[in-house]
Amino acid sequence: MTAPPFQPPVLKYPPPTTTATVYTWQQQMRDRGWHIQADGTYGPESKRLCANFQDEHGLSADGEVGPNTWKATWEASSTYPPQAPDHTLQKGDMDNLDVQKWQRQVNNRGWPELDVDGDFGLQTEKVCKELQKFKGLPVTGKIDRETWNEAWLEKVPVGAAR
Repeated sequence: MTAPPFQPPVLKYPPPTTTATVYTWQQQMRDRGWHIQADGTYGPESKRLCANFQDEHGLSADGEVGPNTWKATWEASSTYPPQAPDHTLQKGDMDNLDVQKWQRQVNNRGWPELDVDGDFGLQTEKVCKELQKFKGLPVTGKIDRETWNEAWLEKVPVGAAR
């Protein structure tokens, strides 16, 4: 899919910017699988998720949507998830490096902030269920291979640039 033409000015925060262009960018991020509210206001959360997107896609992570980030939002390929654990992660897992890696990734993708501590407690289970519901997966609250992968995968057009 080709990006629609970029319409200046660059989207940045501060101050908060509210425009139809902001809404279009937020909705495309949401369509890609990022957990962002498409409300048309570019504030601190939009900036944070923009910087995370830029970092994942090898762009300058300044948190500003200029022409390169705008184009990548439509055209960049998805990053491939790291190897999933060989077992399902679930509530009660403690001091687990795989849980920690998953917690960090869902924080980066816009779910409610989790303590990145490797402990699979009530909050991690809640966020896991939210991600599963958002991504159309069975809502189990357990991190199986599909739930693991969906924390990294984005919906991108076939033939997106690699």
